[in-house]
Amino acid sequence: MYRLSTIIEGACGACLELAEACGVALDLDFPDPTKRVERPSKIRQALEKNLQAAVERAAQTVILSVKPGWLSIKDDGEVLTPAELAEIQTGADEPSAGDVEAKSRVGFGTEVKIRL
Repeated sequence: MYRLSTIIEGACGACLELAEACGVALDLDFPDPTKRVERPSKIRQALEKNLQAAVERAAQTVILSVKPGWLSIKDDGEVLTPAELAEIQTGADEPSAGDVEAKSRVGFGTEVKIRL
């Protein structure tokens, strides 16, 4: 088991410079920093990829939050096309079917959920 806080800290740290350059606030909602996960490399890979993409498309804010069974990345940016959502969910570079869900709506932005 691996601490989720270590994975999140690394991903957020890697995106801070990009967020500052884009003028995007990166907010974190993580009530239990002692939470542990069994698939750290798969979670890290999905988090880093999707967090960076969220920062790049966000208008002002990206919210990273931990929910029961999920890690959620929400942005207030452009709405994604069905093809873009499908690519996120199936993983263009790695198999992630069922591990990543994505939805995007006008006025609400995009939410990507990564299964813990």
